[in-house]
Amino acid sequence: MDIGNISLLSFDCYGTLVDWKKGVLDILQPFFAQHDADTGREELFKLFLQEDRKLTGGDYLSYGEILASITGGMASELGVPLRPSERYVLSDNFSQWVPFPDTVESLRILKQNFRLAIISNVDDALFRITNKMLDIEFDFIVTAEQLGSYKPSLENFHSALERFRIGKEQVLHVAQSIYHDIVPTNRLGWMNVWVNRYNEAERTVPEEFPGLEVPDLSSLVRIFRMEQYKGSSDLLNN
Repeated sequence: MDIGNISLLSFDCYGTLVDWKKGVLDILQPFFAQHDADTGREELFKLFLQEDRKLTGGDYLSYGEILASITGGMASELGVPLRPSERYVLSDNFSQWVPFPDTVESLRILKQNFRLAIISNVDDALFRITNKMLDIEFDFIVTAEQLGSYKPSLENFHSALERFRIGKEQVLHVAQSIYHDIVPTNRLGWMNVWVNRYNEAERTVPEEFPGLEVPDLSSLVRIFRMEQYKGSSDLLNN
């Protein structure tokens, strides 16, 4: 990976910058427990991901509606009857999806030498809640709501690159999701970094191989600093 030409870092948000797994489970586990569905956290999250992939791959719905449909689908799987308003428990408590401990400081450092962008499967209003917690001014914010489609659609990345007005060789995409981000950016020839936030197994399928793997954002910052120290690039003068 040639990082010397990078001028912009694009980020997936939820799972990469924000601990969506903890946020989702901290909301849904007690919620379903109150409905007498006592399910383990890992099992519950697998069910969440299962429902999520069904919905983001179909006709466009706002992410708020997708979250409501996910909750409704999970409830059906668990045999839990819900009132209509209860389906919105995730979007109603969206502020509980908080950044990872290293996110804000890492973004602050990276912002000194790169333009920063968001490419996220989210609604604009929901992202505004998150952006207040990230406490950074992004140069570009590209959401599913703006495009009417969800990653892993290649169109989301094509549209983002058009907005950036630079070549793909100047962009490094940073993401936690292999399915939503690493596979499509590999197909498009973008440089990418897999932030393996949840300590997943090493990838064995070539289309899923990232250009670089790090456990968190602070590790990526250290890599850039080492490159600066070696004199191979003019990055991160912090």
